[in-house]
Amino acid sequence: MRNPIRSITSFLATPHVQTGLAVGAAAAIEANQPSLLPRPRTDQALVVAGSFASGYVAGSGYAQATDRITVVPGVPNNLVTGAGSAAFAAALDSRIGSSRVGAATVTAARVKSYASTAAIVVALAHRGAAAVRPLGRVARGGAALAAATAIGAGAHLYLKDRLGRYEADDRIPPDGADVAWTLAVGTGIATGVGSFVMVERYLARSAAAMLGRAVGGPAAAWAPVTHALFGGAVVLGARTGYAAVLAKISASNSRTEARYAEPPAVPTVSGGPGSVVAFEDLGLQGRRFVLEASPGSKIDEVLGESGAVDAVRVFIGVESAPTIEERVALAIEELRRTGAFDRSLLVIGSPAGTGYFNYIPVEAAEYLTRGDVASVAIQYGALPSMLSMSKVPVAIEQHAALLRAVNEELSKRDPEDRPRVVLYGESLGAQTSQGAFIGGGTRILDDLGIDRALWAGTPYASRWRRELLAGGPDVDPSVFGTFRSIDDYRGLTEDDRASIRFFFLNHDEDPVTRFGLDLAYRRPDWLGDPATRLPTISKTQQWVPAVTFFQTAIDTKNAATVVPGEFKALGHDYRADLAAFVSAAYGLTSVTDEQMGRIEERLRRSEVERAAKIADG
Repeated sequence: MRNPIRSITSFLATPHVQTGLAVGAAAAIEANQPSLLPRPRTDQALVVAGSFASGYVAGSGYAQATDRITVVPGVPNNLVTGAGSAAFAAALDSRIGSSRVGAATVTAARVKSYASTAAIVVALAHRGAAAVRPLGRVARGGAALAAATAIGAGAHLYLKDRLGRYEADDRIPPDGADVAWTLAVGTGIATGVGSFVMVERYLARSAAAMLGRAVGGPAAAWAPVTHALFGGAVVLGARTGYAAVLAKISASNSRTEARYAEPPAVPTVSGGPGSVVAFEDLGLQGRRFVLEASPGSKIDEVLGESGAVDAVRVFIGVESAPTIEERVALAIEELRRTGAFDRSLLVIGSPAGTGYFNYIPVEAAEYLTRGDVASVAIQYGALPSMLSMSKVPVAIEQHAALLRAVNEELSKRDPEDRPRVVLYGESLGAQTSQGAFIGGGTRILDDLGIDRALWAGTPYASRWRRELLAGGPDVDPSVFGTFRSIDDYRGLTEDDRASIRFFFLNHDEDPVTRFGLDLAYRRPDWLGDPATRLPTISKTQQWVPAVTFFQTAIDTKNAATVVPGEFKALGHDYRADLAAFVSAAYGLTSVTDEQMGRIEERLRRSEVERAAKIADG
């Protein structure tokens, strides 16, 4: 059996491995340029790890593939293929780069040119090493030191340039110690994963050789079997561990919190007296939601008036019934029981993955209507939105079924006896809410009796919004608008404001609205010409294959990190503008500026109080 240290040394000395390391190191340095949002250093280390690993795989893979072919006899393959790939990308980018397949093809050519350049440098280094080898140990040592110094100086200048972009953007650059830490830890993570793959490869080959000797036949014939066994064991272990983590997270949705343990005492919310759903089946988020419904006395206190009524909140948990049809039927029955159809406004929400329905727009609507409002949502899962993508089809189907059922119920009433139906969705809830309208343009909203809607932080993956922006016979562009802040809306003419009924609230720097798989191989529109970029997008960030994908993925994870009561309009935090947008989007304008100020102050205080209750629980 070969010495493991010697095997590793031999592996690292292989030209295609060194090419991969060079491209990986360049990608790791690129990962330090600005992106949409700042990141803590632990998350930056993950970006570095993903970037380094992607660069290594691409560089090593391309180098190996090139070594196996001869393009022009007598000319280094990497010189021919690198120049050809660069020329191909430059010539065809403007022609085919707009399509996904074309963009992926052009990007593959670009990456090939990068890998070829690195391979040429590695080849020259090997030739230089061979040239000084006969000159003795001192000469070899001096050449190695000179090469290391040149590489270090080049990497330092490369990194300095990327960090200098923060100052050009008027941003605070990351601390030098943090940069060193993230580069070390990130490349360490990537190396650890790579070492694990090497160990699997070594064990599989050793096992194949043993089977060849014990059973018979060449080791190469047994290699697929041993790789399948070792690889399958790893995959099974990973899946088992992942499933256990998901089960633990999901189970937390059923835990009981001390401050949200007692069922409601009023009949106007689910889980209260006479409710057709059990309080314990509403889940963690559902129990919080119904217990935070605004009583008329609280509304009067905030507005400085009298006569407000208790608001209605209906919530159906995923444990309340096993099927979509049954959960929707329970929602309709609860809406009837609570008198929701007799209110002037009915807010239909599509919650996030855990069942979370943002309290702020609901509470704001309760103050603005003086309690004459009902809100309803049905849970479809128990995992955070980032882990709930597989639930999106179910969520869309359920939300569509609820909209149809509400429309059918209201069609039995005279028009003057129907509440105005409005929608709210945020983040994944915005995507699943809009998913019910795919292919229907804006006309489908009228067909379903939807008067108005507000969607905050619509994910990039939402197909319906892209359909609206593309236009079509069923799309009326005058009835919807996209806004970065309430000031954008207020800056419109009175006629334009009057026509808009469906509102998209999206921050330019919100990674949730920007992140998609195509970031790995296609430059997005928002990273186009720096002179024409949106105000809160970095003017110096450059799109780099794979690297920008990892940056934006981690930014998406951190997009909604907030401090209770400190409302900001940044990233995926829309709290600062939500009350004003609820007023504008739903046409709820019968409060004074002073009352609106008190509502917004109460919303901040309510969030702090909820956070304290949750902490106590």
